[in-house]
Amino acid sequence: MQKPLARVRQNRISLRMVVPGIVAVALIAAAASAWAQAAANQSGPNAAGRTLQGETAMKITAPFNVTAVGDIIEPQPLYSSDPRFVELTDRIRKADVGFANFESTLVNFRNFQGGIAGTEAPLEVGAAVKAMGVSIVNHANNHTFDGGVFGMTSTDLELDRLGIAHAGTGKNLQEARAAAFQETPKGRVGLIGMYSTDDVSNYGPNYQKAEATEWNGKTGGAPGENVLHLTTYHIVSPEQLATLKSLSEQVLGPARVAASATPAEGAPDRFKFFDEWYQAGSNPGALSYEMNKRDEAATLTSIRDGKLMCDFMIATIHAHQTTSYRSQGVGGADHNVADFLVKLAHESLDAGADMFVTHGVHVLHGIEIYKGKPIFYGLSNFVFQFPLQFGMGGEAMATEKGAPTGLEIDASQEGILTTTRYENGKLAEVRIYPVDLGGRRRPMSQLGIPMAAGPEDAQRILKEMQEFSKPFGTIISIENNVGVIHVNADGQNVAGK
Repeated sequence: MQKPLARVRQNRISLRMVVPGIVAVALIAAAASAWAQAAANQSGPNAAGRTLQGETAMKITAPFNVTAVGDIIEPQPLYSSDPRFVELTDRIRKADVGFANFESTLVNFRNFQGGIAGTEAPLEVGAAVKAMGVSIVNHANNHTFDGGVFGMTSTDLELDRLGIAHAGTGKNLQEARAAAFQETPKGRVGLIGMYSTDDVSNYGPNYQKAEATEWNGKTGGAPGENVLHLTTYHIVSPEQLATLKSLSEQVLGPARVAASATPAEGAPDRFKFFDEWYQAGSNPGALSYEMNKRDEAATLTSIRDGKLMCDFMIATIHAHQTTSYRSQGVGGADHNVADFLVKLAHESLDAGADMFVTHGVHVLHGIEIYKGKPIFYGLSNFVFQFPLQFGMGGEAMATEKGAPTGLEIDASQEGILTTTRYENGKLAEVRIYPVDLGGRRRPMSQLGIPMAAGPEDAQRILKEMQEFSKPFGTIISIENNVGVIHVNADGQNVAGK
């Protein structure tokens, strides 16, 4: 493996250092796709000989490999000589960059002054994760504040000491939202990390305490994570929406209904019933999300600004939002992609990111090739030792009766490791390696340890990935129990030979 030469997170590009007033009113009002339009409109170099299109392009022309895995919840340092484990970690170590979402909170239990809860783990776990080959991680997720601000800071400091680049947290919102960088022999890799919270579910108001706040002059600037705020819309039929309006009028009076203006032509018919939004649609029970415009614009600017300072950019988000109210919560498997994620992924790549990665719901989602760039909508889990982390309580032997525990559903016990190969600055191929996390087929002591899936499981997982990716028009070939996405010189996904 080619190891990073040096780490430069201490030189993270803070937005207030690069573009003062980054969230200016004009930027917020403009469509998020303006960055892509600006690149197209800039026909010639400026005085320095640079163009926005050139500055936001991938700048690494040597053969370049990025390996990505999903969530890591690792309560004790994990080392294994099992060939199935080594097969996976060897792939990460051999890549130029190894990405993961890091959900453990690293603390020194002997003298840690914060609370002990959730996914806290000993400092030594960080070294074990580095030994797997992971060199760059997202740290913005629902477990960032399991040990409070002290736990977040302790984790960031330990990752710094180990030379693992991390994004999504910081001393203030500007730092949490800015890019982190990792040097490799072939070029500098940047990472923007995000965590999405909605306004009504378990992954919403409960996490306000973890949000970083904006530093302005001598005020504000609370430490925390980079949060993308969402508004949730419950989809109901037009008749059901009319009933809600009628009920609201009966309870709150006509003025309440009148306050909900008639939607503009082409806009969805929406109504706020008490504290939650409802929207008329053809698929009652579904959920739709709308990003906070200020967060959306500022995030895209962070991606653009970060890309100016690096050669390859990854944008990533930890998102627990599902497409249906019935599938919310840990045990609800939903393999469909929330609508806002597709919009955000496309905008992020248009703004300069070279890869977009989603994680959070603990199940697999599809893959899209967008304008010659890969989008991984859900990598599921990689290290997922939740019984060892949280304990099983009264459910410890529920599987003896054939009943899975809350986090042990079959869908959360499979994952993928992806290796993305670039040639001459362009995407050439994506390889998908199925990961087996055990489930009820393993002793509980071995649950959640990633192993290369056997032939039968590999075929099943890859066929699932083919189905999950169909809505995006992605063609995944299955070759020797490995999924392969072939890409031609024009950046188009093509069938394999």
